[in-house]
Amino acid sequence: MKRILMVTVWTVVFLLLASTAFALEASEQPLTKYWSDSSAAAQALAEYVTLVTDENAETFIAPKDRIAVFDLDGTLMCETCPWCFEYMVFADYVLNNPQYEATDEIRAVAQEIVDSAWGAKPANMSVRQAAAGAAAYAGMTPGELIDYVQPFKASGADGFTGMTRGEAWYLPMLEAVDYLMDNQFEIYIVTATERNIVRGIVDGVLDIPPSHVIGTEYGYAATGQGEEEDGSYTFQPTDKVVFDGTYEGENAKMCKVDAIVREIGQQPVLAFGNSSGDVAMMQYTITDNPSLSAAFMVLADDAVREYGREDNGAKRRDYEEMGFSVISMRDDFAVIYPEGVEKAA
Repeated sequence: MKRILMVTVWTVVFLLLASTAFALEASEQPLTKYWSDSSAAAQALAEYVTLVTDENAETFIAPKDRIAVFDLDGTLMCETCPWCFEYMVFADYVLNNPQYEATDEIRAVAQEIVDSAWGAKPANMSVRQAAAGAAAYAGMTPGELIDYVQPFKASGADGFTGMTRGEAWYLPMLEAVDYLMDNQFEIYIVTATERNIVRGIVDGVLDIPPSHVIGTEYGYAATGQGEEEDGSYTFQPTDKVVFDGTYEGENAKMCKVDAIVREIGQQPVLAFGNSSGDVAMMQYTITDNPSLSAAFMVLADDAVREYGREDNGAKRRDYEEMGFSVISMRDDFAVIYPEGVEKAA
């Protein structure tokens, strides 16, 4: 109880300092390239970084403990062209790849993704797509899947003109990542997308090692393993590691917390998300944390430049009640995508 109370005090301290005595002068605001001049979220993030990087402050955090976790789809990059990258590359692989012959079950999932474009998300699609993807990529090496991602990144982002799928990053969020890295934060991507696909997506965009990508896991096997269990098979010089057609569940909600504990081994101090699948990770970051911590939720409320919903006020209130700072795409992003990109009619 005492520790939880201490962290509650840290949270209050951050909120008070961010709004009063430690407020940065406008000329000192480091997030100016793509963020609006009046962005409260950019101001809050900059003030947080100031508090934890000042060696003379009680709120100082050593660089080794500056862990920031980011969701991917809808947090760092577009997930509305018309669905997230993982769905679309899966549908392309199944329906358009002449070298792959899908089963009727796998093809049906891919076709449902295409047919539902710009409409309601099909029921339980995240789990069904993950299972179908694991089966579709069976026998491929992780490198081969990453290689398949690369040309797909060059395809047009549906719903936009002047932008490829590989360019569909939120520029303000990339600026925030660069800013944190400049201040010695370790950046991790913690996503529900299969991790090798994400490694292919971030290649050439984010300067993070492959080990800092945590996502949904597909099972692996050696090519010569047959039906032998992992615990009894020895990898041979002639073997390759390939997907075995299984997956271990979608990396969302509490699974993200599990993955952080297993793979990072320490509690983050910053978390960024955009949906209910990220709330657990964000709550974990700011709950009972011995260091000053913060969480930011990207709100898709821009229906002019993006495919958000302007009636997301209820979500904003819910997130703020949870202790999260809200990043409004409409109000906080002066620019979303590269110059020349427009939302299609």
